Order: sequence, then structure tokens, then C-alpha cells
Amino acid sequence: MVVGTTEAASLLNISAQRVRVLLQEGRIQGARKINGRTWGIPLYKGRPRISGKKRGPKPNWSPQRHCGKNTLHFNRLNIEKNRKLKKIDPQAKDEYVLSAQRGSKILAKGHEIEINGPCRIVYQPDKPHSCGATVWIETLATVTVFNFDGTVERVDSRWVWEEEEMWKINKKSIEEVIKVC
Repeated sequence: MVVGTTEAASLLNISAQRVRVLLQEGRIQGARKINGRTWGIPLYKGRPRISGKKRGPKPNWSPQRHCGKNTLHFNRLNIEKNRKLKKIDPQAKDEYVLSAQRGSKILAKGHEIEINGPCRIVYQPDKPHSCGATVWIETLATVTVFNFDGTVERVDSRWVWEEEEMWKINKKSIEEVIKVC
């Protein structure tokens, strides 16, 4: 996966200007200019790989999990509530059971979610998410949320370029970056 300077800064919890300085010094491994203007920075285990300098203190990049990912949650309580309501009144309106969040902010709610790219399902009973969930889906891709009333909401990714847009920039340059990764 390849990201730009703003996305890399967000992942490292540093400013975009500091990322550009690291790029000028050649300290971000695998970074390449795409189209002569935009930087393509490969990710290793979800973060850019930064090489240290010979002098001075060692870099202390924040090891904490970054909350900028789109996190998809299942509302177990609403699922149970819908099941009970349907037994009493088959015409009752269903509650939303899926939500797309970034950090603790709910971006969209619905009954169906389409993930437009790679994702991972996380189960951590000993280390729950900030909202208390023990199972959730994380993705860097754009997510489309479908609601019961027929509306569609799109939750764009803050980090990843859309693959289609990436190929439009310059397919040959992108292929070179992917080979380096």
C-alpha cells in the first residue's frame, strides 16, 4: 500500500512538513516521486519505515494504534432489539445495526456496508476498542453505507488514494513504486 505525505504524517503523528524534511533527507525507505510532483510512500506493517541518523537521539515514533482508520462496528444491542420488536410487531421499523466510525466519531449508520478495498476483521476480547467492542472491521479503503430509507452515504478514506485514481496519475511510475515495495 502506498500513501502520500499527509497520510504518512497522520500515521506517524507528526506534521506533513516534517515528513517532507525526512523525504528530502532520504530517510523514508522506499519513497519515490510519482509524476515528478507527488510522493508515494510505501507502508510496512501499516506505517512508513524511517531510517535513523548517525548522531542525536533515536527517533521515537508513536507506537500507539492510529484512530484514523475507518472502523466498522456491529451494534449487538440493536440487533437484539430488532429481533424482539419483529416478534411483537412485524411492521416495526428496524434500528440501524452497522456503523462506520473514525476514532470515536460515527460517520454513517446503516443496514449494509460495502468495503471498496482491503480490510481486516479484529477480535480482541482482552483489549477492546475504545467504544467497548471486542469484534470490529478495520479498513483504509472507502466505505459505502446503505440505509433502510434508501439513502447511500460514502465514507471516504483519509489515508489511501483510490486505486483507480492512482492508476490515472501514471501507471508506469506506480508500477515502479510497487516493485520497490
